[in-house]
Amino acid sequence: MNLGQLLFLKVSELRWSSSLECSLRRSCPGGVAIDAPLPGTAENVREFMSKVASSVPTVPFLALREEGGVMDPLGAILPPLPSPRAVAEKGLEAVRRLGELVGAALQLLGFNTNLAPMLDLGLSAENETRAFSADPQQMANCGAAFLEGLERHEVRACGKHFPGLAGAQSSSANEPSLVSKSMAQLWREDLVPFRLLLPRLPFVLVSTAAYKAYDFDFLQSAALSSKVVEGLLRVKLSYDGIAIAYGLETKAVRGTPTVEEAAVQALGAGCDMLLLEEAEAAERVPAALRAARESRKLPSPRVEQALKRIHVAKQGLKPPLGPLPKRSLERLAREFAAFSDTFKGRPRLL
Repeated sequence: MNLGQLLFLKVSELRWSSSLECSLRRSCPGGVAIDAPLPGTAENVREFMSKVASSVPTVPFLALREEGGVMDPLGAILPPLPSPRAVAEKGLEAVRRLGELVGAALQLLGFNTNLAPMLDLGLSAENETRAFSADPQQMANCGAAFLEGLERHEVRACGKHFPGLAGAQSSSANEPSLVSKSMAQLWREDLVPFRLLLPRLPFVLVSTAAYKAYDFDFLQSAALSSKVVEGLLRVKLSYDGIAIAYGLETKAVRGTPTVEEAAVQALGAGCDMLLLEEAEAAERVPAALRAARESRKLPSPRVEQALKRIHVAKQGLKPPLGPLPKRSLERLAREFAAFSDTFKGRPRLL
């Protein structure tokens, strides 16, 4: 049983090295997420992703977080994209086009997964433009349009941050943010986009916040809560895709447990993959999961269920093969520029 498949390893530097290759071969992660920005050239990025894919036994999820606006790692290679809020103000066709452009670019560069869209209903003032809308139904409509664009290029999407971060209040550096909304409020507000889009989402990124409505007696991050993941996401909303826990290396997210203990708890709560930022943690966690499974602290059926979901989601995945087609990149760059120019009032002819 390859427990490395339960890991989503974050790589913060696109520089191939023997140590990175050895780390990938040892941990055999089910997914690799590239952190922004993307240095170098498009050719370098595709070559890097190809090497990552060839270093593990099965094709991994190759992910980037691309939303446009302030979260625009593609901007290092292609003309910058407007924010989700600005695009949504132009209508659903513009949002669909944003998804198409992002999907085409990710596919061209060797990615098969986008850690987006964000389905939170408006956030803090500095992050407000990352949300398509503060209105639940409009957010769902925009999310659906964005997904359609990604799907045309066979790029898998990840809705975040379940069950919603609107209204989250930070407490301290050692405690998770807190959402104080009632179950009824969450149901008619934050959960609306998830309720409507879950059947189309291969992945859901579970929030790092704590939710009073579900864990009033013992506040803990949503990814560690069986009431949120198993009770709400799995049972009430019938989601059978991949739930991803993240931020476990941060004490504010995991609390007093170690990273290894938090990893066991997150999987036991119903999550399927663990997004880890540290290669060292990625190498330690599988042994902890194996020990927890052998001691039955982490039931084997729960592990097998997670591995099955990952296997199903990977069907049809292909590694990036061959050099990057330069003409396709040049054409896409023109399309990016033309799309962005419409937000400046200066449409460009292709």
